[in-house]
This record gives sequence, C-alpha cells and structure tokens, in this order.
Amino acid sequence: MRLVPFGDPPLLRAWHTVSRMFASTRATRELADLAAEVQAPVHTGRRIAVTSVQGGAGKSTVAALLASVFAARRADAVLAADADPYEGSLTWRLGAPSQPSLERLAPELIAARGGDLRALESLLPRTGTGLWLLPSGAANPDLCTEVTRALSRLFAVAVTDCRSTLESRETAAAAADAHTVVLCTAATPDGVRATYRTLRRIIDTGYAAWLSRVVVVLSAGSRDGRAALSNDATRSLIEQTGVPVVTLPYDRHLAGGALITPSRIGEKTLVEATRAAAIILARARRL
Repeated sequence: MRLVPFGDPPLLRAWHTVSRMFASTRATRELADLAAEVQAPVHTGRRIAVTSVQGGAGKSTVAALLASVFAARRADAVLAADADPYEGSLTWRLGAPSQPSLERLAPELIAARGGDLRALESLLPRTGTGLWLLPSGAANPDLCTEVTRALSRLFAVAVTDCRSTLESRETAAAAADAHTVVLCTAATPDGVRATYRTLRRIIDTGYAAWLSRVVVVLSAGSRDGRAALSNDATRSLIEQTGVPVVTLPYDRHLAGGALITPSRIGEKTLVEATRAAAIILARARRL
C-alpha cells in the first residue's frame, strides 16, 4: 500500500523540528491554549453532527479529523460514528478493521447503555489514540442517531459523519438531536456562496436561533482551493449570520483520501482543527 505523504513538506517539517529545539513556536503555544479548551469538562455526553450543503466538501475527512483531535486531547472516551447506510468511509479512514454492520451491532449496543465501556470492548474497534468507532450499515436511516443517543452517557463526545447534506430528512433529524452541527464547506467561492445562502434561508424562515449550534468549517481540498477566496471577506460574509468560521488549509496527507495518520497531519492543519474542535465544544457545552 502506498504511504500517504506528510501534510507538511520535508523542509518545513525540518524547520519546525529545529525551531522547537530552541524555543516554542507561536503555533505550538497556540496549539497548547486551544488544546486546553478542547479538554473542558462536560456534564453529559455531547453529540456533534458533521454535514454539508453540497457534496465534495470533505465532510468525512473533517469528521475524522475532529474526532481524532478530541480523542487525542481528552482523557475521557470519544466516539466517531458513521451514519452512512451502506459502507461509509469514516471508519475506514480511521483505520478500523472490518466489522459487523451497525444493523447487527445495534441491539447489543443499546442493551449495553446501562453498563460501562467494558461492555463495548468486544463490539467496537478503537484507533491507536483510543478513539472508539461506530461502523456504518443500517437500512433504518435514524438508527445511528438512536445508538449514539443511547451511548451518550458513556462517551464525553460523539462525532457523527452524517449520511448526506443538511437538507435531507435523515440529516435534519441527526442535526436536531445534536448539540452542535458542523457545516462543512469547500473553500471555494461556490461553496461559500451556497453555505451562506443556506444560512440566510434558515434565518429568513424563522429558525435563526438554531444557528447558535452551528459552526462552519471551510476545507481546502486542493492546492488552489483558497486561491480565489479572500479570508476576511469570506469570514465577514458567513459571520453576518452569527455563525463562526474556521478554515482548514490544504494538507497533502488529508487530501490523499487514504488512512489518516495523526502524526502526518500538517502543523497548521492541526492548529486549525484544534481551533474548530474548541469552538464546537464551547457551543455544545451551552446546552
């Protein structure tokens, strides 16, 4: 299997290594501050739904990245759930071995909700960072939401990669159940415009209060993904709706579309992903 490259090129990785030998960099200090926010305690399990307005927004990549950040930074249990009815890419990108489908596992998982995590050890796989994985595969489109809700007392954070776009019935139900909704957007003019129009439509139809639970994550899926965007103009446009925006830079490792290895993610990407996780958790903790 071809090894997916590091997010940062060799010279930049070498520079980061040398810099840290003599002093902490601005990025490392900022990362430490953001990590402290990601570690904030929660009184009950927080459910996070990751969706998009259009296809090709990097939804599964963002879900995997956020779940990995939470798992790496928190001492308590974190779950990544794949709501795809067939064979979703989330658990595969996180390195899960072949598992029974959610359809088969659901009865045992729901029955185990009154116990502790030991009851789940034979049912759910885990990554090297301790992230628990809930596989895809259920004819009932609401089953993933039912299972994650049932297991909420066992997991401090559950990140669900929703099966389709925000305006589908299944995703709308998952979003209604979530404490925070992450709206993934391709970092292109078309992606930004489509997301802004969706947010305006929500406001214009009388549901503006719902946006207090939304965070927009712009994802640059190619080297030229942000070339036509003005960061300030994009942020200003979307933040008119009261929704915060975080931009993930282009990352060679994530763009490879293969297994995500946290140690290979670029430094800037890691900082921005941790920033997004901190904002997402802060919104979730309000409820």
